[in-house]
Amino acid sequence: MALGLLVAVSLATGPVTIPARALMTWLAGQADSQTQLVLSELRLPRTIMAVLSGATLAVGGAVMQSLFRNPLAEPGLVGVSAGAALGAVGAMALGVTSYLLVGAAGFVGALLATALAWQFARGWPGSAGLLLAGVAINALVFSLISMLVAFASDTQIRSMTFWSLGSMSRAPWTVVLVLSVWIPAGLWWIYRRWSSLNALLIGEVQAGHVGVNVSVLRVSLIVAMAVLVGPLVAFTGAISFVGLLVPQFVRRVFGSDHRQLLPLAAVFGAIVVLAADIVARLLLAPAELPIGVVVSLVGAPAFLWLLRRPLA
Repeated sequence: MALGLLVAVSLATGPVTIPARALMTWLAGQADSQTQLVLSELRLPRTIMAVLSGATLAVGGAVMQSLFRNPLAEPGLVGVSAGAALGAVGAMALGVTSYLLVGAAGFVGALLATALAWQFARGWPGSAGLLLAGVAINALVFSLISMLVAFASDTQIRSMTFWSLGSMSRAPWTVVLVLSVWIPAGLWWIYRRWSSLNALLIGEVQAGHVGVNVSVLRVSLIVAMAVLVGPLVAFTGAISFVGLLVPQFVRRVFGSDHRQLLPLAAVFGAIVVLAADIVARLLLAPAELPIGVVVSLVGAPAFLWLLRRPLA
Protein backbone atom coordinates (compact mmCIF):
# COMPACT_ATOMS: atom_id res chain seq x y z
CA MET A 1 0.00 0.00 0.00
CA ALA A 2 2.78 2.43 0.91
CA LEU A 3 4.61 1.67 -2.33
CA GLY A 4 1.46 2.20 -4.40
CA LEU A 5 0.82 5.53 -2.67
CA LEU A 6 4.39 6.66 -3.35
CA VAL A 7 4.03 5.70 -7.02
CA ALA A 8 0.96 7.93 -7.25
CA VAL A 9 2.77 10.76 -5.44
CA SER A 10 5.78 10.36 -7.74
CA LEU A 11 3.56 10.67 -10.80
CA ALA A 12 1.62 13.63 -9.45
CA THR A 13 4.35 15.81 -7.95
CA GLY A 14 7.18 17.81 -9.42
CA PRO A 15 7.80 21.22 -10.98
CA VAL A 16 4.45 20.71 -12.77
CA THR A 17 1.81 19.43 -10.36
CA ILE A 18 -0.65 16.90 -11.78
CA PRO A 19 -4.03 16.96 -9.95
CA ALA A 20 -5.59 13.66 -8.93
CA ARG A 21 -8.38 14.08 -11.49
CA ALA A 22 -5.87 14.63 -14.31
CA LEU A 23 -3.95 11.57 -13.13
CA MET A 24 -7.10 9.45 -13.32
CA THR A 25 -7.85 10.87 -16.76
CA TRP A 26 -4.36 9.89 -17.89
CA LEU A 27 -4.84 6.36 -16.57
CA ALA A 28 -8.03 6.17 -18.61
CA GLY A 29 -6.09 7.24 -21.72
CA GLN A 30 -7.93 10.55 -22.11
CA ALA A 31 -5.34 13.08 -20.86
CA ASP A 32 -4.46 16.28 -22.70
CA SER A 33 -1.17 16.49 -24.59
CA GLN A 34 0.78 18.30 -21.82
CA THR A 35 -0.30 15.84 -19.13
CA GLN A 36 0.45 12.94 -21.46
CA LEU A 37 3.94 14.29 -22.11
CA VAL A 38 4.78 14.93 -18.46
CA LEU A 39 3.49 11.61 -17.16
CA SER A 40 4.30 9.21 -19.99
CA GLU A 41 7.65 10.59 -21.12
CA LEU A 42 9.12 12.02 -17.90
CA ARG A 43 7.64 10.77 -14.65
CA LEU A 44 6.58 7.22 -15.44
CA PRO A 45 9.99 6.00 -16.66
CA ARG A 46 11.84 7.59 -13.71
CA THR A 47 9.29 6.16 -11.28
CA ILE A 48 9.81 2.69 -12.74
CA MET A 49 13.60 3.14 -12.57
CA ALA A 50 13.39 4.19 -8.92
CA VAL A 51 11.31 1.13 -8.02
CA LEU A 52 13.58 -1.24 -9.95
CA SER A 53 16.75 0.32 -8.52
CA GLY A 54 15.58 0.25 -4.92
CA ALA A 55 14.33 -3.33 -5.13
CA THR A 56 17.48 -4.59 -6.83
CA LEU A 57 19.93 -2.81 -4.53
CA ALA A 58 18.12 -4.02 -1.40
CA VAL A 59 17.84 -7.62 -2.59
CA GLY A 60 21.48 -7.46 -3.70
CA GLY A 61 22.46 -6.32 -0.23
CA ALA A 62 20.49 -9.12 1.42
CA VAL A 63 22.13 -11.69 -0.85
CA MET A 64 25.66 -10.36 -0.34
CA GLN A 65 25.24 -10.16 3.43
CA SER A 66 24.15 -13.80 3.51
CA LEU A 67 26.79 -14.91 1.04
CA PHE A 68 29.63 -13.30 3.01
CA ARG A 69 27.91 -13.69 6.39
CA ASN A 70 28.75 -10.04 6.93
CA PRO A 71 26.12 -7.39 7.83
CA LEU A 72 28.25 -4.71 6.13
CA ALA A 73 28.29 -6.41 2.72
CA GLU A 74 26.45 -4.87 -0.26
CA PRO A 75 26.55 -5.22 -4.08
CA GLY A 76 29.47 -2.83 -4.54
CA LEU A 77 31.70 -5.00 -2.38
CA VAL A 78 32.97 -7.11 -5.30
CA GLY A 79 33.48 -4.18 -7.66
CA VAL A 80 30.10 -4.06 -9.42
CA SER A 81 29.38 -0.40 -8.67
CA ALA A 82 32.99 0.68 -9.10
CA GLY A 83 33.27 -1.07 -12.46
CA ALA A 84 30.06 0.57 -13.66
CA ALA A 85 31.39 3.95 -12.53
CA LEU A 86 34.69 3.45 -14.38
CA GLY A 87 32.91 2.41 -17.57
CA ALA A 88 30.55 5.38 -17.47
CA VAL A 89 33.22 7.94 -16.55
CA GLY A 90 35.58 6.50 -19.16
CA ALA A 91 32.91 6.93 -21.85
CA MET A 92 32.33 10.54 -20.77
CA ALA A 93 36.08 11.20 -20.83
CA LEU A 94 36.12 10.01 -24.46
CA GLY A 95 33.45 12.56 -25.32
CA VAL A 96 30.44 10.24 -25.36
CA THR A 97 27.27 12.20 -24.55
CA SER A 98 24.55 9.62 -25.30
CA TYR A 99 23.06 8.27 -22.07
CA LEU A 100 22.47 4.96 -23.81
CA LEU A 101 26.15 4.56 -24.74
CA VAL A 102 27.32 5.78 -21.32
CA GLY A 103 25.01 3.25 -19.67
CA ALA A 104 26.24 0.46 -21.94
CA ALA A 105 29.84 1.31 -21.06
CA GLY A 106 28.96 1.24 -17.38
CA PHE A 107 27.34 -2.17 -17.73
CA VAL A 108 30.41 -3.58 -19.46
CA GLY A 109 32.61 -2.07 -16.75
CA ALA A 110 30.54 -3.73 -14.02
CA LEU A 111 30.84 -7.15 -15.67
CA LEU A 112 34.58 -6.79 -16.25
CA ALA A 113 35.27 -5.66 -12.68
CA THR A 114 33.27 -8.55 -11.25
CA ALA A 115 34.99 -11.05 -13.54
CA LEU A 116 38.40 -9.65 -12.56
CA ALA A 117 37.59 -9.93 -8.86
CA TRP A 118 36.47 -13.50 -9.35
CA GLN A 119 39.58 -14.41 -11.34
CA PHE A 120 41.92 -13.13 -8.63
CA ALA A 121 39.91 -14.85 -5.88
CA ARG A 122 39.90 -18.31 -7.45
CA GLY A 123 42.83 -19.58 -5.40
CA TRP A 124 41.26 -18.65 -2.06
CA PRO A 125 38.87 -20.92 -0.17
CA GLY A 126 35.40 -19.62 0.66
CA SER A 127 34.47 -15.95 0.17
CA ALA A 128 37.52 -14.33 1.75
CA GLY A 129 39.48 -14.05 -1.50
CA LEU A 130 36.55 -12.47 -3.33
CA LEU A 131 36.13 -9.95 -0.56
CA LEU A 132 39.81 -8.98 -0.63
CA ALA A 133 39.89 -8.82 -4.42
CA GLY A 134 36.82 -6.58 -4.38
CA VAL A 135 38.45 -4.18 -1.95
CA ALA A 136 41.59 -3.96 -4.09
CA ILE A 137 39.65 -3.51 -7.33
CA ASN A 138 37.47 -0.81 -5.80
CA ALA A 139 40.59 1.10 -4.73
CA LEU A 140 42.21 0.69 -8.15
CA VAL A 141 39.08 1.71 -10.04
CA PHE A 142 38.51 4.86 -8.03
CA SER A 143 42.15 5.81 -8.57
CA LEU A 144 41.63 5.44 -12.33
CA ILE A 145 38.44 7.51 -12.11
CA SER A 146 40.33 10.26 -10.27
CA MET A 147 42.97 10.23 -13.00
CA LEU A 148 40.32 10.53 -15.72
CA VAL A 149 38.70 13.42 -13.87
CA ALA A 150 42.06 15.18 -13.58
CA PHE A 151 42.43 15.20 -17.38
CA ALA A 152 38.79 15.98 -18.17
CA SER A 153 37.42 19.29 -19.39
CA ASP A 154 35.13 21.43 -17.25
CA THR A 155 32.07 20.20 -19.16
CA GLN A 156 33.11 16.58 -18.74
CA ILE A 157 33.78 17.09 -15.03
CA ARG A 158 30.27 18.50 -14.55
CA SER A 159 28.78 15.50 -16.37
CA MET A 160 30.85 13.05 -14.34
CA THR A 161 29.97 14.74 -11.06
CA PHE A 162 26.25 14.83 -11.83
CA TRP A 163 26.31 11.18 -12.87
CA SER A 164 28.19 10.11 -9.73
CA LEU A 165 25.60 11.74 -7.44
CA GLY A 166 22.73 9.75 -8.93
CA SER A 167 19.59 10.50 -10.89
CA MET A 168 16.56 8.54 -12.11
CA SER A 169 15.98 10.67 -15.19
CA ARG A 170 18.70 9.45 -17.58
CA ALA A 171 17.48 6.07 -18.83
CA PRO A 172 15.55 6.18 -22.15
CA TRP A 173 12.20 4.39 -22.43
CA THR A 174 13.72 1.50 -24.38
CA VAL A 175 16.12 0.76 -21.51
CA VAL A 176 13.37 1.12 -18.90
CA LEU A 177 11.17 -1.34 -20.79
CA VAL A 178 13.98 -3.88 -21.11
CA LEU A 179 14.89 -3.56 -17.43
CA SER A 180 11.21 -3.88 -16.47
CA VAL A 181 11.41 -7.46 -17.76
CA TRP A 182 15.09 -8.20 -17.02
CA ILE A 183 15.13 -7.10 -13.36
CA PRO A 184 11.94 -8.90 -12.16
CA ALA A 185 13.06 -12.08 -13.91
CA GLY A 186 16.45 -11.89 -12.19
CA LEU A 187 14.94 -11.14 -8.80
CA TRP A 188 12.59 -14.10 -9.19
CA TRP A 189 15.57 -16.33 -10.04
CA ILE A 190 17.31 -15.16 -6.87
CA TYR A 191 14.17 -15.65 -4.78
CA ARG A 192 13.98 -19.30 -5.82
CA ARG A 193 17.33 -19.80 -4.02
CA TRP A 194 15.88 -18.69 -0.68
CA SER A 195 16.31 -22.11 0.95
CA SER A 196 19.98 -22.29 -0.07
CA LEU A 197 20.55 -18.78 1.30
CA ASN A 198 18.93 -19.88 4.57
CA ALA A 199 21.35 -22.80 4.71
CA LEU A 200 24.31 -20.44 4.28
CA LEU A 201 23.34 -18.68 7.51
CA ILE A 202 24.59 -21.67 9.50
CA GLY A 203 27.90 -21.81 7.60
CA GLU A 204 29.24 -22.99 4.26
CA VAL A 205 30.33 -26.39 5.57
CA GLN A 206 26.95 -27.06 7.16
CA ALA A 207 25.18 -25.86 4.01
CA GLY A 208 27.20 -28.38 1.99
CA HIS A 209 26.10 -31.12 4.37
CA VAL A 210 22.44 -30.43 3.63
CA GLY A 211 22.94 -30.62 -0.14
CA VAL A 212 23.84 -27.05 -1.14
CA ASN A 213 26.59 -26.77 -3.74
CA VAL A 214 28.15 -23.70 -2.16
CA SER A 215 30.68 -23.02 -4.93
CA VAL A 216 28.05 -23.06 -7.67
CA LEU A 217 25.68 -20.99 -5.56
CA ARG A 218 28.38 -18.40 -4.87
CA VAL A 219 29.33 -18.05 -8.55
CA SER A 220 25.72 -17.83 -9.73
CA LEU A 221 24.76 -15.21 -7.14
CA ILE A 222 27.79 -13.03 -7.87
CA VAL A 223 27.05 -13.17 -11.59
CA ALA A 224 23.41 -12.37 -10.89
CA MET A 225 24.44 -9.30 -8.89
CA ALA A 226 26.64 -8.10 -11.73
CA VAL A 227 24.01 -8.48 -14.45
CA LEU A 228 21.25 -6.93 -12.32
CA VAL A 229 23.01 -4.15 -10.42
CA GLY A 230 25.45 -3.27 -13.24
CA PRO A 231 22.97 -1.80 -15.74
CA LEU A 232 21.08 0.04 -13.03
CA VAL A 233 24.19 1.71 -11.62
CA ALA A 234 25.32 2.50 -15.16
CA PHE A 235 22.20 4.59 -15.80
CA THR A 236 21.32 5.92 -12.34
CA GLY A 237 24.81 6.50 -10.91
CA ALA A 238 25.96 5.35 -7.51
CA ILE A 239 23.29 5.24 -4.78
CA SER A 240 24.81 4.36 -1.42
CA PHE A 241 23.38 2.77 1.74
CA VAL A 242 20.25 1.17 0.21
CA GLY A 243 21.83 -2.26 -0.18
CA LEU A 244 23.53 -1.88 3.18
CA LEU A 245 20.73 -0.63 5.43
CA VAL A 246 17.44 -1.91 4.03
CA PRO A 247 18.24 -5.65 4.46
CA GLN A 248 19.43 -5.01 8.01
CA PHE A 249 16.21 -3.18 8.84
CA VAL A 250 14.11 -6.01 7.40
CA ARG A 251 16.12 -8.61 9.32
CA ARG A 252 15.63 -6.74 12.60
CA VAL A 253 11.89 -6.41 12.13
CA PHE A 254 10.86 -9.55 10.22
CA GLY A 255 13.69 -12.03 10.81
CA SER A 256 16.32 -13.68 8.60
CA ASP A 257 14.21 -16.23 6.72
CA HIS A 258 14.99 -15.43 3.07
CA ARG A 259 11.54 -16.58 1.99
CA GLN A 260 10.26 -13.37 3.59
CA LEU A 261 13.45 -11.35 3.67
CA LEU A 262 13.99 -11.13 -0.10
CA PRO A 263 10.50 -9.88 -1.15
CA LEU A 264 10.27 -7.53 1.84
CA ALA A 265 13.73 -6.12 1.09
CA ALA A 266 12.62 -5.50 -2.50
CA VAL A 267 9.50 -3.63 -1.37
CA PHE A 268 11.26 -1.54 1.28
CA GLY A 269 14.17 -0.81 -1.05
CA ALA A 270 11.74 0.43 -3.71
CA ILE A 271 10.00 2.60 -1.10
CA VAL A 272 13.27 4.15 0.09
CA VAL A 273 14.60 5.02 -3.37
CA LEU A 274 11.25 6.25 -4.69
CA ALA A 275 10.73 8.44 -1.61
CA ALA A 276 14.26 9.83 -2.02
CA ASP A 277 13.59 10.57 -5.67
CA ILE A 278 10.42 12.49 -4.78
CA VAL A 279 12.30 14.53 -2.18
CA ALA A 280 15.12 15.17 -4.67
CA ARG A 281 12.61 16.63 -7.14
CA LEU A 282 10.69 18.74 -4.65
CA LEU A 283 13.35 20.08 -2.29
CA LEU A 284 14.88 22.59 -4.74
CA ALA A 285 12.10 22.67 -7.38
CA PRO A 286 12.25 23.51 -10.22
CA ALA A 287 15.91 22.46 -9.85
CA GLU A 288 16.68 18.86 -8.93
CA LEU A 289 18.85 17.61 -6.08
CA PRO A 290 20.84 14.44 -6.90
CA ILE A 291 19.15 11.42 -5.37
CA GLY A 292 22.46 10.11 -4.03
CA VAL A 293 22.74 13.20 -1.85
CA VAL A 294 19.28 12.65 -0.37
CA VAL A 295 19.90 8.96 0.35
CA SER A 296 23.31 9.66 1.92
CA LEU A 297 21.96 12.45 4.13
CA VAL A 298 19.56 9.94 5.69
CA GLY A 299 21.60 6.77 5.24
CA ALA A 300 24.84 7.92 6.86
CA PRO A 301 23.23 8.84 10.23
CA ALA A 302 21.15 5.65 10.10
CA PHE A 303 24.31 3.63 9.49
CA LEU A 304 26.05 5.25 12.46
CA TRP A 305 23.02 4.46 14.61
CA LEU A 306 23.17 0.82 13.51
CA LEU A 307 26.84 0.67 14.48
CA ARG A 308 25.78 1.51 18.03
CA ARG A 309 23.08 -1.17 17.95
CA PRO A 310 24.66 -4.16 16.18
CA LEU A 311 22.49 -6.89 14.70
CA ALA A 312 22.19 -9.80 17.07
